[in-house]
Amino acid sequence: MKNLLPALLFCLLSAPAPALPGGPGAAAGKIRWQEGDIVFIHSGSAQAPAIAEVMGSSWTHVGVAVLQESSWFVAEAAATVRLTPLPEFLGRSVGGEFAVKRLKAWEKRPAKKDLAKLKTRLLAELGKKYDIYFEWSDSALYCSEYVWKAYNGALKKHPELSKPQKFSDLKLDGPLAQELIDKRYKAAGKALKMDELIVTPLALFNSTLLLTVPQ
Repeated sequence: MKNLLPALLFCLLSAPAPALPGGPGAAAGKIRWQEGDIVFIHSGSAQAPAIAEVMGSSWTHVGVAVLQESSWFVAEAAATVRLTPLPEFLGRSVGGEFAVKRLKAWEKRPAKKDLAKLKTRLLAELGKKYDIYFEWSDSALYCSEYVWKAYNGALKKHPELSKPQKFSDLKLDGPLAQELIDKRYKAAGKALKMDELIVTPLALFNSTLLLTVPQ
């Protein structure tokens, strides 16, 4: 028994630290998640190929990691603005790939007051409809608009994550983009406003205020 004690002690001390309660498990690699992390996936939605064509990137969906009652969720604008369990969110990514970005100012830990403001803004929008027309209004929200507005509203002392673009800045002449425009706008008798402000997932992904969290 005495000979077993050193070995047992060694095993206990060298064992990996347990995952956070409700953590995403193996699918999330070895990321040390922080609330406020911005999570990007390759969406498998019907509109994702057109969005990828417009942006020139397959990072077509984005949300924000939050901790609720010891479980990890992603605040996202999908069919509605909602909280999705983190493993489920990551599991929707085509090919299983995902990327995590974090404010450089929050590399070690989020500022408590700023994080509280961010979560308040994210949670206040729950239940709103997804904006299929990508309009710059608050009545309905699309994924990157939701993330951008939450961060911009909560962290006013910081620069914007990215400068909003206009539809006229995007590549809208591709066949998939034209098909989506026909289905969404023309079918509803709406005109696409070329001066409408827009924030894309790619613009957030390329933000100079963010760093990539290693996996």
